Amino acid sequence: MPYFTSAQSELYYRVYGKGGTALFLVHGWYQTGTQAWRNLIAHLSPRYTIFVPDLMGHGFNLKMPRDFSTRLQEDALVVFIRFTKKKYRLRKIFVAGHSYGAFAALGVAARYPKDIDGVIALSAVDDYEPYRTQFRALLKVPLFLTRIFYRIPALWGGFPYGDRLQFYGQHLPELIPGRLEYARLKNKLLPLENARRYMRSFLHAKIDWPEKQLTTPLLLIYGANDALTPVSWAKRILPHFKKAVVHTVDGVGHNVQITAPEAVSRHLQNYLGAWAKSGGATAKNFAAS
Repeated sequence: MPYFTSAQSELYYRVYGKGGTALFLVHGWYQTGTQAWRNLIAHLSPRYTIFVPDLMGHGFNLKMPRDFSTRLQEDALVVFIRFTKKKYRLRKIFVAGHSYGAFAALGVAARYPKDIDGVIALSAVDDYEPYRTQFRALLKVPLFLTRIFYRIPALWGGFPYGDRLQFYGQHLPELIPGRLEYARLKNKLLPLENARRYMRSFLHAKIDWPEKQLTTPLLLIYGANDALTPVSWAKRILPHFKKAVVHTVDGVGHNVQITAPEAVSRHLQNYLGAWAKSGGATAKNFAAS
């Protein structure tokens, strides 16, 4: 799969499907594009061109700028979108993100609305304020002690290692990695030095919403059992969009697109279908079913 190099970063990405309508699937913190979206890609690739990048510091993009910030990552995503739109002759661009990827997608919509036709945000927040106390505590641990410290949440399946069974629950028991092994795998796809750069950026991460409501149509999806990013966050995001819809998927938690890909695909394709029926002219005409 190809790399895209820009002034902001070198970005590894995968391409699936075909068609003039493109979906950019942006993964969350401590994941890769393949991990986050593999269950959903099969449902979407027959109808759309799918781009799945690895974000800065993750997976095949381990190089990370020392001055990393969430805004820098949004800038890099937009440069990548502009490149792919020209290279692949894309007509319509939709950005879908999960967790931190949803935050990045909302940031792109807020700062670069003319570059995209719609945004889909799964398990989304627009401000990392509720999590900053935890990040500050983690950053107080010296780097040379971090590997030892992280064994504690790994052993009891705490954040960011609590999604082990969501990724491996369908495997035979003997193929499911143990808790410490899973933590080792997670720390390999996002090294601890890179994770700390993210945490420092999260201390100030907040969507800078424009004064006027965005005309970009928005789809929000949450897992009903998500304790990390509950659906109540939607109340803070919705006022910034002229037209938006929220769906809650019952029986699942934070990684909603992994554990309920059929439901997420249905909501997403209804959203895209409604956009197409409206002619895509204005958000005023948009209605999601």
